[in-house]
Amino acid sequence: MGTAAADLVIVGAAQVVLCDPGQPDGIGVVEGGAVAVRGEQIAAVGPQAAILPLIGAETRMVDARGGVLAPGLVDCHTHLIFEGDRSSEYFHRTRGLDDAGLTAAGLPWGVPASRAANAGLPAERLAEAALRRARSMLACGTTTIETKSGYGLDHDSDIASLEAARLVEEVTGVEIVGTYLGAHARPREGAARYLDRMIADTIPAIAGRGLAEFCDVYVDPDVFTIDECRRVLAAAADAGLAAKLHTDARVNIGGARLAAEMRAASVDHGNMLGDDDLRVLADAGTSVAFFPGFDWAVGHPRPVDARRFACSGVNVALATDLCPVCWHLSQQVTMGFACRLSGLSPEAALLGVTLNAAKAIRRDARIGSIAPGKQADLVVFDVPDFRQLPFRFGTNAAAVVIKKGRVLLDAMEFNPRDGHQR
Repeated sequence: MGTAAADLVIVGAAQVVLCDPGQPDGIGVVEGGAVAVRGEQIAAVGPQAAILPLIGAETRMVDARGGVLAPGLVDCHTHLIFEGDRSSEYFHRTRGLDDAGLTAAGLPWGVPASRAANAGLPAERLAEAALRRARSMLACGTTTIETKSGYGLDHDSDIASLEAARLVEEVTGVEIVGTYLGAHARPREGAARYLDRMIADTIPAIAGRGLAEFCDVYVDPDVFTIDECRRVLAAAADAGLAAKLHTDARVNIGGARLAAEMRAASVDHGNMLGDDDLRVLADAGTSVAFFPGFDWAVGHPRPVDARRFACSGVNVALATDLCPVCWHLSQQVTMGFACRLSGLSPEAALLGVTLNAAKAIRRDARIGSIAPGKQADLVVFDVPDFRQLPFRFGTNAAAVVIKKGRVLLDAMEFNPRDGHQR
């Protein structure tokens, strides 16, 4: 454990939830535990009596006041960077219109509808539009956000989107993982030329500037084919970008097999995945990330049955899929939807927004659980038991948010224990 004083110690927690599936209870609950932090890393975790000797004269103390201390939440699939919204489309869907109905009615919808509001915008304008959303996500306990380009649908707009994500990271302190999603919607004309430029110009430019770690492609009968996706992802891999896929959301197009072939980090959406697909993904080490809040927002006819996913052995991650038609900012709410609509247990839901989500962006060696040596991304939730998080999904229980050992949000002083009833 070491004898040097800690920079930060969190005490007074009813539970420290390690999010370690290797523990006997499947998640690792330390009753009455505490955590010590040095610099940006967790120095020690254990019973409070074992951590108290690490308190020195300069140690900052955080009192969890009987709350739950958990890892910082990870949102492994978002479209954080966008201007405008598609609230009109959302309300048309609540009245029963599906994709075909929206098209028949001549109503704008989908990614092409967002292009008009985003194409050509500079990075500063996009960052300004995203900043409040990012701050709200941080206030709900999300300390790491994956975000994609893909609403401008041209070379300069995709680069501006990923530059905007960098600006948001600098201002908020939230860790942002960039993903290039130029292949988000099929151009009405010239799809082959569009992909040619992506491969020849945009992917090398983004990879060369370190703006993204992943390349994503939307594989769907109305978007891009399996062969087109393979071509883009192969070029991205040559440039050093790992693969992700939007796939099998409406029909089973075979995206899971391609994801396994490409050793993709994750398959995202996956509503129509079959049992054989799940086994192939599990064998390849590819995560499945699904979005019960998005399924609810768009009225998906077949929301994910996550119990089947969980039984397959595949890594099951959860995300908000924040986007112009799904203004969903809280992974706490995602947990609530995942339990009620998709059948996950509270333990699986919490793992889905922490360690499993970290695996879906290949950061699980550094974030997603509480262990010595890991990055000190931590949240104190003002609940007496972690199972209350998906139960109280209509509220924000995050009281203290710590990123890389820095306290970025401390609402305890505004929410004193005196007179407060859990």
